[in-house]
Formats: sequence, C-alpha cells, structure tokens
Amino acid sequence: MSGMERLQRMLEIYQAGAGFFAGPGEAWDQPGFRRYFPEMDREEFVLEYDFLFRGTDADVEMVLWASGCSGRGNVLWDGTTLEVIKTYYSWGYRPVKMEGNPPDYLGEMFRFLAYLTSAGIYCQKHGEDPVGPLAAAEAFIRNYVLSTAVTVAGCIRACRKDSPFLAVVERLARALEDAGGVAAGDLERSEASSDPAFFEDSTVTPIFPEVIRRGPNPPIPLEEERTVNTAGINNCGGCCVIRAVVREGCLLRIETDPPGNSPQLRACVRGRGYRNTFLSGGRLKYPMKRIGERGGGKFARISWQEAADLAAGQWKRIKDTYGVGSRYVNYATGVTGIMRPGRLAMRLLALDGGYLGYYNSYSSACANYVTPYLYGTAFSGNSPADLLNTNFLILWGHNPAETIFGPELNGYLGQLKRKGVPITVIDPRLSNTAAAFADCWIPIRPSTDSALADGMAYVILSEGLEDRTFMDQYCLGFDEEHMPEGFPEGESYTSYLFGKKDGIHRTPEWAERITGVPAQTIRSLARQYAAAKPACLLAGLGAQRTGNGEQVVRGQIMLACLTGNVGRPGGGAAGSGWIREHGGIGLFNQPANPYPGRIPVFQWAKAVERGTEFDREHDGLTGVSRLESNIKMILNLAGNTLVNQHSDINQTTRLLRDETKCEFILCSDLFMTPSARYADLLLPATSVFEGDNIVNPWIGGSYLLRNNQVIEPLFGCRFEWEWLKEVADRLGYYREFVDGKEETESWLRENYEIMRRREPELPDYETFSAAGGWRYRDGRVHVAFREQIADPENHPFPTHSGKIEIFSPDLYRLGRPEEIPAIPRHMPCLEGPEDPLTQRYPLQLVGWHTRRRCHSIHDNNQWMDEVEAPALWIHPEDAGARGIGQGDLVEVFNDRGKVRIPALVTERIMRGVTAMSQGGWYRPDRQGTDTRGSINVLTDGDHPSPLAKGNPQHTNLVEVQRAGN
Repeated sequence: MSGMERLQRMLEIYQAGAGFFAGPGEAWDQPGFRRYFPEMDREEFVLEYDFLFRGTDADVEMVLWASGCSGRGNVLWDGTTLEVIKTYYSWGYRPVKMEGNPPDYLGEMFRFLAYLTSAGIYCQKHGEDPVGPLAAAEAFIRNYVLSTAVTVAGCIRACRKDSPFLAVVERLARALEDAGGVAAGDLERSEASSDPAFFEDSTVTPIFPEVIRRGPNPPIPLEEERTVNTAGINNCGGCCVIRAVVREGCLLRIETDPPGNSPQLRACVRGRGYRNTFLSGGRLKYPMKRIGERGGGKFARISWQEAADLAAGQWKRIKDTYGVGSRYVNYATGVTGIMRPGRLAMRLLALDGGYLGYYNSYSSACANYVTPYLYGTAFSGNSPADLLNTNFLILWGHNPAETIFGPELNGYLGQLKRKGVPITVIDPRLSNTAAAFADCWIPIRPSTDSALADGMAYVILSEGLEDRTFMDQYCLGFDEEHMPEGFPEGESYTSYLFGKKDGIHRTPEWAERITGVPAQTIRSLARQYAAAKPACLLAGLGAQRTGNGEQVVRGQIMLACLTGNVGRPGGGAAGSGWIREHGGIGLFNQPANPYPGRIPVFQWAKAVERGTEFDREHDGLTGVSRLESNIKMILNLAGNTLVNQHSDINQTTRLLRDETKCEFILCSDLFMTPSARYADLLLPATSVFEGDNIVNPWIGGSYLLRNNQVIEPLFGCRFEWEWLKEVADRLGYYREFVDGKEETESWLRENYEIMRRREPELPDYETFSAAGGWRYRDGRVHVAFREQIADPENHPFPTHSGKIEIFSPDLYRLGRPEEIPAIPRHMPCLEGPEDPLTQRYPLQLVGWHTRRRCHSIHDNNQWMDEVEAPALWIHPEDAGARGIGQGDLVEVFNDRGKVRIPALVTERIMRGVTAMSQGGWYRPDRQGTDTRGSINVLTDGDHPSPLAKGNPQHTNLVEVQRAGN
C-alpha cells in the first residue's frame, strides 16, 4: 500500500471513529460499521448505543475522555483537557464540542486526527511538506487518543462483555496502534478486532467534510488564565467562598478565602473536592424516560421537547384525575441558593391550582417545631462571634469540625481553645470536634439526652445553683408557684424532677442507669455549667434526630433558663438556634399555594400509601381535615431524599416500584443517584459551576455570597428554570410563570435589590456579583432575647403568656401525656436503650455527618474515600464479643435490612453503640444487602417523633456479625 493510500485509509478510519462517537445516528449510517450489527435494527442499535455511551443505563460506567485516563480520576474539563485544547489551537483547529462533550472527548479527538491527516494529504498533493501535521497526529495518538480508546474498550468489556460495540472500539484502537506506531498495552484482541474486512468498504462517508478541505488553519490564541469568584450552593453547613481558576473553559484548580479576611469563609475538604465531584464523567447527560420496571435503572434518551411534553401531560392528567393535592414536591437541599429547583416547581404548581405542601425538614424538625412552644419563636441563637464572651461551652450533639455549621464557627472555637475556656462535648462518639477542641468528652447512649438534662437540672435545683431571679421573672410552669391558673397540682417541671406524683427522683444515679453517663460526671457538669457566668449550651441537631427529639430540645432549653443564660452575652438559649443578624434574601418569589393541605416532610412515603387516611393527631396533617388523594405525582428536584436519605430504604423502594401507587416520578439531578433510578422522567441538571445564584449565610452570619457561572453547562444539561418554562408554556402559564423575567439573572437582581433596601450597606449588584459576595462591616453581634430580658414589659416573649413556657398549656391540652408531656422530661422511645427489643438487637446505631460528604453529595467522588472510607465504628469490647477484628467485613442488620461494611474497632465510641456515617449511596447486591454503608437501610421510617413527626434516624437497634457467619 502506497503512502498516499495509507493516508487515505487512515483518514477514513479517523472519520469513521469521529462519526461513531458523534452519536448513534451517524454511526448507523456508516456501512463499514453496520455490518457488525446484522441482528440489530436501528431502534435497538440506538438504545444499546445510548446505554453504553450516553448514560441511559444506570449500571454502566464509561470513561470517554482523555482527562479520564490521566490518573486523576474521571474528571472533565481539567488540565488534561486544556493540554488537548492547546494542541488543537496550535494547529488552528476549533473543537465543536460534540453533543456538549468536552474537547478531549474521544469522538472529537478522532475528528482532530481527520483534520491533521487531511492537512497532510493536502500538503502532499500541493508539493508541501506533510511531515508536520502527520507527526502531530502520531504524537496526539500516542499522548491522548490511544489510551482513551483502550480505556473505552475496557469499560465496555467490564460492563457489557458481549456488546457488539466492543469489536468496533477495539478495531479503532488497533488502527490507532498501527497508525501511531506504539503498543496498545493491555488491549485485548478479539476475533472482530483482527477481521481484515473491517473498514474495507470504501463507501465510508466523509462525516465531517469541513475538516478535510484544505491544509491547517492559522494557530488560535489561547485566552489568559482567570479567576471566577463564586460560592458553594449545597446544604453543607459551609456556604464557603470558592475561587475557580479557569482557562479556555477548563477548571484548573479550586482556591478559597485567604487568611486575613474576617470572617474567613474558607472551603473545607468537600469544597476543595468540588472538581472531582461535580465535573465527573458520571454526570447525567441528556433527558431520559424510563423503560422497563421502575428502579431498574434503564432509560431511553429523548429530546428536551419530548421531556416537556411528557412532564406537562402527566402534570395535567394527574391533576384532572386525582386533584391538585395529589401532586407533591419532595424535600431536597442539593441547591440551597435563592433559586431552588423545588421552589421553582412549586411556583408553577401554585399557578396551576396548587399542590400538597410540607413542613419541617429532615435536619431539624424537632428543634424547629418545639422551640416556639417555649420561646414563641425558633430564632433562639446568638451570633457565632458571641462565643468569645462565654466562660464555659457545652457542645451537645454538635460536631462543627466536620459539619462546619457555618464557616465562622470553627474559627471562634479555636480562639476559645487558645484562651483556655473549658469546652465539653457530649456525643456517643469522640468526634473530630471533641478530639480537636474538648477538654472533656462525655459519651452518652443515643436517645437518652433528655434524661441527662433532667439529671443535671436535679443537681442544680437540689443544690440551690439555679438563677432563681431569672426563673421567677421570665418562666412559666417550672415550679408549682409559677404554674398558670386552671391546671392540676403536680404538673410543674420541679414536681416531675422530685417525684411528687410518681415517687421517682430524677437524680444523677437515675440518669446514669439510662444514659450510661456516671452520676459523678453529671454532678460535675451541672455544677460547672451553673457556676460559670456566663455559660453557653450550644446544641447541634444530632440529638434531636431521635425518637424523642422534642424532649431533648426542651430539656436543653430548661437548663439554659435554669442557669439564667438566656438573653445574656456569652450565654445561649439552646433550642433550634436560628439567628437573626442581617438575615438573608428571600427565596425565589412564588405565589401562595391555593391548596392548604400540608404534611410533615418525613411522612411523604406514608402519604403515597395511605394519604387519604391521614389525620392531625397521628400523622400531622394540617390545613385540611383529610386529603382528597394519596400522592400520585412526585417532583424530586436536586435531591436524593426520595430513596437514599429517607428511612427504611427497602420499604421505600418496594413502595416506589409499585406504579399503581405513585404514578409519575420526575427527577432532575446531576448523577444517577439511588433516587434518580426510580424516575419515570429523568432530567440532567447543572452543577455549582454551570449557573448563577445567590447564597444566604448558614443559619446566621454576617455575609452574603454570589454563585457565579464558571463554565458552560455540560452535555445537554439545563438548570430547572429552563425546562420548567417550557412546561409552563404547555400548561398555558408561561406569562404568569416568568412574570416578565425570563432569565434567572433578572430574578436574582430583583431579589438582591429588595435585600439592599433593608441592608443599605450592600453594594450595587454588579459590584456584589463580581466580588462573589459581601461581608458586612457593621460588627453586629446578635444575642437572642436580649430585649425580652432587658425590658420584659415592653418586649415580652412572643408566647401566649409573654413568658418562657416551661409548662406548655397548648401541649397539656393535647391530652397525650404519655407521648407529649406538657413539660420537659425524659420519654423512652422505640428502639432506644430501654426498649425490650435490645434482647434481640443489643447494639444502638447512630449516624453522623462525615467530613467527606454533604449528606449524600460527594459520595460518588472516590477521592473522598481517602478522607474517610466507609466503616462501622464499634467498641473493642463489642467487637471482641463477636469475634470481629480491625478491618473485618461485617454485616449490620435488623428486621429492616442488612449492610455489609468494614469494621473500625475503636475506643472513640461508647460501648454498646455503633456508628455509621450517613449519606453513603445505597448499593445493594443481588441478595439485597447494601455494600456501600447506606445507614438508611437500617433506620426506622414508621415511627416519627411524637409531636413534630420528625426524623428519628439516630434511634435504631441492630446486631453485628462477621460477614459470612
């Protein structure tokens, strides 16, 4: 074969490779390929092609980009991508970004090889030297293309060993090896790959004629490196500053808030890992509709127009058939900027007659719900800066070293530590917070925190350590003298503590039997807390995510009142801890929901199965006396709570698989999460790097952040606003939905200006956006209830009585004292340590928010396993009794399911307690055993907390055994 014939043949091969990876339509039109699929019709061909290369099969993992072969993980638009772009530009080639793929996509690289080869042919024919472009092609194959083709072949072989596409990719790789003059390494030769008939058909069509008409174009200049000031948008507790360094659309590195800024809004390991998470090759790429059984993970690609038609059609059908109350937007916090996908959907649903609403959250239901019963408001927190005024700090179920809980908090804890202020941490685990900051770690049995509060209160009152003046003036019902009129004797908190009715004194010894905390430790803690003036009890959210979570919160508030630390600088009111400082920008504008019915957020699965049976007392239904329908349509946007973050995953997935119950599930997300697998319509969303938003501070803080777009949306991804506009148009509400603001930027600007009128210190919108946010300079430090304590007559507490209602007349009138007492008191709960079920399942199981994940976000980022790999924490005595050694694979199980996970044998956890970090993506094997450490396989979904109907996910009983026993 002559040199020119060889070049012509290679040009055909490169065009064929480019055409094959351009999409199934182009590949099908090539006779040289089609002969390899004699048994497939076009529809079958397209379906299988999309399964492999377009992400429509949940069980297929594919690496299609040179950046994915660089050894830095399957990360898109990184430094490798930039190097490929530099090569392109040096030869005057501008990539077309096939179907939104990055420029180092295998199909694009084949197209570039066709460009270089045609340039060589052009030079040869016109008497010019062809060596330059041909040598460049050989180097490009060696550096990028061959390794990518071999990797693609390996991916196909791993997940679809019998796929007819394997032969095609292996043959392309072999052709690259021959053309590049290099070895293919581990490339496996199949019978098809050595078939001499392959590519013999000379009718291979020039798929991209524009690249083969002439010699190379002049070089294209590269843009300069630039930094985009942006911010995180997830519900991770950080709300951190991100400095994205970009060149030619490639995100080269993540920087953050430098030292010296006050407050420093520094990214943690999660923020620093954003590239590997959000620019992963595992992103959802194009709109898809389910094929096969729900949950099976098989989808067919459709257009955005088809997706909007399908969504609007189901939207209308379900409304017409079951009524507006059958439609539900599931709780989700994957985006917590002011433009939240769920809120956008609620706006359109409200315009279309309404939807079933929810109240509470998975994180803080008990705290948020019950705190107003005592204080009249949930805003019971002080500014983080006020910690510097305290003389003693109790972190109760609080782990900010890992959860962050506002980017300012850890800095202040470090300052307290350096000042020598004593810090005590109460937690079943020796958390990273306890290890870093605590002078004293007090391990406690989960679900017994209210008993510890009672035991401490007993010490304070029996030893006369209480702030009697504060209690007399500000509190209702703490003793018989301060009870409201009309209630029986013996109902006060003091009467309960000292056993006036039941003869049981809530002594430290009583509390020790329940909590496992030694009585002397309880006495010492109570005395230290009462004597330090001021002292702060800073409660996290972990202890209230239990079966008796409301009572935990009430007991902590009781201690804050008993010691007079409410409304006092350096003190703390406990409770839900929301902070009024500068506040934040209101969430996306939406009309009021015309349908008044609402359910507790944790009860949605029950409302799918038996919503028409809901009532207020047992299920927390509000707004209507009964629901007109079970939930028939779920919109699950930017969240993984549908499956992964909801309790009892096995029960939930059984429910969702039944298409006669919930008839339509629409999911919009970045990845094929465990929840996304259960979608009927699955839509690819944009990440933190691909859009604009405004981010409020976490709970409270003296800053406001701007999320600026860093790169263009990947593949066919769209922010939810864009496709919701199309659905609105099909439903006839487009004009009302956009309200004259068709772009998200218009909504952001409008909401910012509203905030600016309230906070004139804020700069103009352009300055705010360019800077990526604003730090307030007025030095405001908020102390909750300072005005009520300083001037109670003019500033009463916003309760019925104007006082702190330790005894709640409202709760007393419910008439359910065995579930919901009128006072703070310890209430044993199902699957707590006092449950007889401990005879069968003797170990308690709790979760925690690990530093390697934000809820379930980042679990697909395998690099984060180096931060903290999945493991079950278990005490050496518990492990030894079961023959379990360090690193052994164990099975954690109860009646709800089973998880297989390595054991971490450690004294950093209390004996009798095990722990597993929450958020691991549910990954069952063929027997249904989870293999990734998804704690919600084991958590209880049937018994929410009594009052708030809140999430009890830290109250669980389990047994553990070595795997294989």
